[in-house]
Amino acid sequence: MNWLSAIFKRQRFAGNRRLFLLCLLLFVISGFFSFWTFFPAEVLQRRLLQEASQQTGLKMEGRNATMLFPLGLGLNLIIYPGVPAVANLEVTDLQITPVWGSLFSKSQKVHFGALLAGGKVDVAAARNGQINLELKGIDLVTLQQPDLPYRVSGQLTGQLDGENISQNMQGEGNFSLSVKDISILGLERIGLPADFFAGTLRLEGQLAQRRVSLERIVLSGGALELSGGGNILIGETADQSRLNLNVRLHPTATTPDSLRNLLDLTGIRPTVDGSYLLRIGGTMAKPAIR
Repeated sequence: MNWLSAIFKRQRFAGNRRLFLLCLLLFVISGFFSFWTFFPAEVLQRRLLQEASQQTGLKMEGRNATMLFPLGLGLNLIIYPGVPAVANLEVTDLQITPVWGSLFSKSQKVHFGALLAGGKVDVAAARNGQINLELKGIDLVTLQQPDLPYRVSGQLTGQLDGENISQNMQGEGNFSLSVKDISILGLERIGLPADFFAGTLRLEGQLAQRRVSLERIVLSGGALELSGGGNILIGETADQSRLNLNVRLHPTATTPDSLRNLLDLTGIRPTVDGSYLLRIGGTMAKPAIR
């Protein structure tokens, strides 16, 4: 009978242990869900936007903050660039979550995913300044003020991989951008067709501190073809940012006569193959063509 008593005691102990573990698990789960449900998302939103504004110098306004499961913050965001030509940026469905695989590494990462101007933005940013940015289908005309005399429409796609990136444009990296279905609006003001279709633009280059090296510039498939490259030195303002670009324009069979006449008025003579070589210098605020 002693052995039967021992068996029953072990069964009761095992049952009590399972019951204890089950209660502990339920307590942890309920505590987590209570924390997740009642965490003050508005407070976290306000703190994050305050920090982002201090780092970037941009004014921001957040709305509809919610906690995301299992850990993250969702909100809508309005960014006020403070640049006359750029419209206020309405960022919707912004989701800020940790990159789980980096939590136990030396440099933790945070993922930002959002919708902007009919497209999508994905950013992975690390504490050491590493950043991976991807843009898909951004509508350029939406980003510009509607009352501008000249605007550019098209769909922007691109990516940037950078290291040691800081708020004052220090760091290094490489990028590639493409804009398809480009149209330039407002050119009827200077006698060119109102529906000027420019085709597809591709840019490839590198960042090194405050220097942007444009290694490849190609515009094709429209009324005018373009190729070239050069450097841009980024200053604190557009007046302090210097340009040094070499661009070759290639008229095509669809180039309007009004554009050919405008090129002739610049005083730049065509080369043997009929193209025009332009050297663009000066500042971003006041570029000079020679």
